[in-house]
Order: sequence, then structure tokens, then C-alpha cells
Amino acid sequence: MDTAVLPRRGFVALYALGYVGAYVALVTPVASTLALKVADLDPEGKAASLGLISAVGALFAMVANPLAGALSDRSTSPFGRRRPFIVGGAGVGLVGLAIVGFAPSIPVVLLGWVIAQLAFNLVLAALQALLPDQIAPEKRARVSAILGISQQVSPLVGIGIATGVLAAGAGFGAVFIVPGLVGAVLLGLLVWRLDDVPLASAEPFRLGEFLRGFRPTPGKARDFGLAWFGRFFVILGFAMYTTYQVYFIIDRLGIAEEDVTVIQLVAVLIFSIVLTISAVVSGRLSDKWGRRKIFVYLAVGIVGLGMLLLAFTATVALFYVAAVVMGLGIGAFFAVDLALVTDVLPDSEHAAAKDLGIFNIANALPQSVAPAIAPVLLAVGDYTLLFAAAAVLAFVGAAFIVPIKAVR
Repeated sequence: MDTAVLPRRGFVALYALGYVGAYVALVTPVASTLALKVADLDPEGKAASLGLISAVGALFAMVANPLAGALSDRSTSPFGRRRPFIVGGAGVGLVGLAIVGFAPSIPVVLLGWVIAQLAFNLVLAALQALLPDQIAPEKRARVSAILGISQQVSPLVGIGIATGVLAAGAGFGAVFIVPGLVGAVLLGLLVWRLDDVPLASAEPFRLGEFLRGFRPTPGKARDFGLAWFGRFFVILGFAMYTTYQVYFIIDRLGIAEEDVTVIQLVAVLIFSIVLTISAVVSGRLSDKWGRRKIFVYLAVGIVGLGMLLLAFTATVALFYVAAVVMGLGIGAFFAVDLALVTDVLPDSEHAAAKDLGIFNIANALPQSVAPAIAPVLLAVGDYTLLFAAAAVLAFVGAAFIVPIKAVR
């Protein structure tokens, strides 16, 4: 049986839950709790400290993801190619989150966050490879839409958990550990149902060959490179917002620190509802019409509009309106962009995880670049300049999709 055409019954639902689990564990700190932890330890230098921790963690993620993907592609473990990386990464990631939660100082937070980023990027590398492993090309946009929804609603689940934990007075340790445990359970459900056929044999891992995989080549790899840069610039623009969302709510909207997670929760709920509708409609239409690029263009245009709206937002009500616009654009973008990428993988049969790991650098690297350039923009101007620049970056990302030839 071709597992890429006939996945086991219920696989897509558990695949989506696995995505939710991984991102609840990893994105909850990015979206909210890491900023609160840093502000608690270093209230005067919170922006610089958060930027340093986010940037270093993202750099380690950038290395871990493609490396884990290359190793996963070659794994001859009797438990399968992807399963060991999901299980092992989730376990070590929990340790990293616990270190962050109970850290007494910024350097210890940095150590824990590096461990968490390394470990959960092992998980993400394996999860991404399941799309070409298990799903036929003509169904990938629909499944990609479901995964996009799962990824983007994860902050809603995570912030909801964090808000409940904080309301119960459990402290920062539990704020990091509980979302991690929820993530581990959801990943466990996926692993239990995963039909992960072991490789009988594989070529040994060679560092030189791995590094040569980053070298641009003509043909399909050229299109893959263009898709990489498109994703990079769009995510860079989005990361300008997500990295500093907590401080934006406090500094621009005038919300007290203890009320930030409640405002975030409402905004993410609005964002997630709109995103879900947008992703489902976009994914189905993309598969039905056999077109990817036009949906990416429209999505990025809407994201840019949302960023411009945020640039001039000064009230909570307008912040929620911006959440509607961003949800519409991001939902369409993540629904179709991952399907576009899997359509242009240079070698989907033998190197899917490695190539998707390389592609995931376009997700991780902006998390390092954004904290490096955002403080400069904030020093020169304010949040208006920051989000206007984010809109421009998103439009640049769309421009890279135009020359892609392998998909329409």
C-alpha cells in the first residue's frame, strides 16, 4: 500500500493534533509567557533580554531542524524514520521548558530556551516530513490548510492554558510545564497511530553532502529556493509583531501587565476563528482549481494590510479589528504555502525531511533577525515604524513567489 495515498483511518485528525501539541509547547512561550518571564527577571532591560534569548534560541532552531530532518530521512530505527525524533524531542523539550520556568536568572532562561528550541525542532522536522510521506499531492493543500489552522490556533490553546495556570496562582514553572505536558500527550496520540515504516537500509550521514544540499541548483531546486525566500520575508514581517506583542499591548495600548494574557486570549480567539474559515476555504479552492500562487499573493496582501492597521492601532477595539484582518491573511497563506513547497521539493521521496528542514529555516531565522532589527526600528521611531516595515517585508516575500515555474 502506498502510504502517501492511503494513510490510516483518522491519521489526518491525529496529525493535526500532533501539530497543535508541538506548537502549544513551543509557541506559547514565544507568544506570551517567555516575555512575561523575562520582564519579571529583568524589568528594565526586558526588550533587549527578550531579543537576545529569542535570537539565540532561533539560531539553534535553524541548525537543528534541517540536521534532524537529514538524520530522520536516513534513520533505520525499527520504530520508524519519524517516530523516534517525535518522542525523543518531546521528552527533552519538556526538560528545557522546566528549566525556563524555574530559572532564577536571564542566563538560565537562555540555556533552557536553547534546549527547548533544539528538542522541539527535532519534533517539527519529523512532523513536516509526514506531509509528503503520507498525503497524496492532490490532497496536500487541504491537509496543509488543516495543519496551518492547527499551527495558528495553538497560541489560543497555549495562552488559554497559561491564563488558567496564572489565575490558579501556580507560578511561572507550571506556566511552562503544563503546556509542554499537553503537547507531549497530543504528540503521543499521533505516534500511537502513526504508520511509520522503517527503512531497511540507508546511505550514511555525511556532513559534506548535507552542506552541499544547501547549494542552489537549477530546475525544481530553484523554485524551492524562491519559495524559501518568500516564506522567510513573510514570516520576518509577522515575527516583528509576534515577538513584541506583549510589550505592544502594555506600552501602546496601556494594558496592565497582569491583564495582558486576557487581552491576548481574546485577540487570539478572534484571530483563530477567522484563520480557520480562511484556511479551509483557501485550501479547498487551491486543490480544486490546481492553483497555489494567486492564493499566496492575496494572502500576503491581506497580511500587509493587517500590519499597516496595527501600525496605527492605539485602542484595544482596533487591535481586535487588526486580529480579524491578520487571521484572514495568515489563514490563507499557511493553507496554501506549505502545499506549494511540497510541490517543489527537489527530492520528495528520499530527502523530504531534510529539504523541509532547510525550508523551516525560513520559519526559524526570522525569529533571530526580528529581535535584532526591531529594537533599532523602535529606537528610531515607534511601533508605527515597526509594523510599517513589517508590511513591506511581507510584500517582498510575495515578490519571490512570482518567478516560481513548477506550480501555477
